[in-house]
Amino acid sequence: MFACANLLAHAQNESQLNPFWNPVIANPGFAGFDNTTSLRTGNHFYQLNDSIAFNLFYATYDTYSDKLKGGIAFYFQQGLIGSRNISTTEFGFSYAGLPKKTKNGTIRLSAGGYILMATKQSWVHTLDRMLIDPETPSNLPGPEFMRYVIVKPRVGFLWDTEALTCGMTMSVPLKMDMASDSLDTKNNPVSLVLYLSKKNRGFKNGLRSKPFILTPELIVSYNTDLFLSRFRVFTQHTRHTLGAFLQSDFTNNVHTLGGTVGYASDYTRIDLSAGAGIPGISDEIGFCVELALRVTIPEVDYSRINPWAVKRK
Repeated sequence: MFACANLLAHAQNESQLNPFWNPVIANPGFAGFDNTTSLRTGNHFYQLNDSIAFNLFYATYDTYSDKLKGGIAFYFQQGLIGSRNISTTEFGFSYAGLPKKTKNGTIRLSAGGYILMATKQSWVHTLDRMLIDPETPSNLPGPEFMRYVIVKPRVGFLWDTEALTCGMTMSVPLKMDMASDSLDTKNNPVSLVLYLSKKNRGFKNGLRSKPFILTPELIVSYNTDLFLSRFRVFTQHTRHTLGAFLQSDFTNNVHTLGGTVGYASDYTRIDLSAGAGIPGISDEIGFCVELALRVTIPEVDYSRINPWAVKRK
């Protein structure tokens, strides 16, 4: 379902979009957080008008490694730039560890590397080779299939305290043109992502002490193509999710108001978030929507022979 949604979306994912339900993409410090293993996937679509839209299909896997003494995460992202007939595919890996104790909590440092490959859309490339006369100019972006590669080194930190969780990540995209007819060779400057959330987990001594967990969250993302912030408040019940958000796209002056609904079963949760631009204060009445799936495997620390024994080091 997520893959089909991505194939139908003519948009781009070069500008960094931060999903509603994947904190590992916003900050790699969440990899293996609380010693859990998580698989997250979904499709995030943000449209301004008929000609400008952004799409991000994502799938991430993160876990905590005792051998590495930190969390590791693997990333896969895919998108389409419909106006330029370009497909993008991105792979990545990150590590979060080296905890530093502070007076009020712990700081986790993170580092990772990502590579994005951009190609001409395969069906457009096939049509050019089969149906267009050799003397006729090919469709955008040019006759060559491989267009460019972007390497994205990324570093960050995540400060986790009893009251809140905050952090920042920084990446420096390095673009390398692969096509001989490419005219754009400049690199994008530094990209920054700020994450801040109020900590209210509803757990006490490892047991759930509250049926509802209310969480306010703020994400600010800045790069040359898109400057965006999103503030949301959501409550998670053992079975249901409800929330509201305000997303401000300062680059295009679009302010989106929306909500979230979700359902959970054991360790599987599916959430749908959607919103539309506010008339009067937005230049475009666009909309955004995300369908997300998360599967969490919590840490199991017991012995079948002696279930109350403390785990050996």
